[in-house]
Amino acid sequence: MPDLYSNTDDGTCSINSQTSFANARDHNGIGGGLQTNISITGAFVLAGRAATRSGGAAYSIFRAFMYFDTSGITGTVSSAKIKIFGKDHNDGSAIAVKSTAFGGDGGTALASTDLNNIAGFSAGSSLDGLATDYSLPITTTGYSTSGYNDFTGTADLKADMKNNDVVIICFMDYTNDYLNSALTSNQTLNYGAFMTDNAGTSKDPYIEYTLAGYGNDVMGVASANVGKVKGVASGSIEKIIGA
Repeated sequence: MPDLYSNTDDGTCSINSQTSFANARDHNGIGGGLQTNISITGAFVLAGRAATRSGGAAYSIFRAFMYFDTSGITGTVSSAKIKIFGKDHNDGSAIAVKSTAFGGDGGTALASTDLNNIAGFSAGSSLDGLATDYSLPITTTGYSTSGYNDFTGTADLKADMKNNDVVIICFMDYTNDYLNSALTSNQTLNYGAFMTDNAGTSKDPYIEYTLAGYGNDVMGVASANVGKVKGVASGSIEKIIGA
C-alpha cells in the first residue's frame, strides 16, 4: 500500500473564551488562535466549556487542518485510511471533513480565519448532510496515545484523491462541533496528536491507500501477477486498448 504524507504546513485554528457555544462554534476566526510549525498538540480537536469567575461559562473550539498533494494519483483509490499518531485524549469524538483552508489549493498559509473554511459549513446548523465527510467518526474508545489511529476514508475522500491535485482536511470534534450540539456541563473534550513538524516521519500524519488497478488478466497472465504494463504500475491502469 502506498503512503502519502501531509504537507508540513499543517496546524490548528481555535477560538477561546466565548460566552456561548454558538459564538465559539460559528466564529469567523478573526482574532482567534493559530498554531503552525508544531510537532505535538494536545488540542488536535477540542470542544470545551469552562466556568468563569462571574458564574457563567466560556466555550472553546479547536480544529486541525492539513493537506496532501494527490496530483500523482491517477488510478481509482479502492481504500484509504488517514493515519494520526495519538498523544492524549479526554473523552469526546472526532471526524475528518473536506476543507477549503490553505486558499483551497494549498497555495496559501493556514490562517486563523480558516477556522470555518469547511466545505458545506453553515452557522447554526449540524454538518450532518452538509459537510463532505472524509472519514467515519471515531471515539476515544480504543484511541491510541502511543500509536497510529485510523480514520477510515469515505468514498468522497477516495474520489477526491483521484480527481483533485490537493486534498485538504479539517479534523473536528464530532459529537458537539460537527453535530452542533452545545456542551451542557463544564468539560474539555480533546484529542492530542503528533503533527508533521515532529522530528522524522515515524509519527507524521499520512494517508495509507490502495489503488484498484486494472483487475483483469493480460495476455494470459493473471491480474494478481501483473505488476506493470510497459513500465506503468498496474494500480494506475484502468483500461488497456479501451478494455
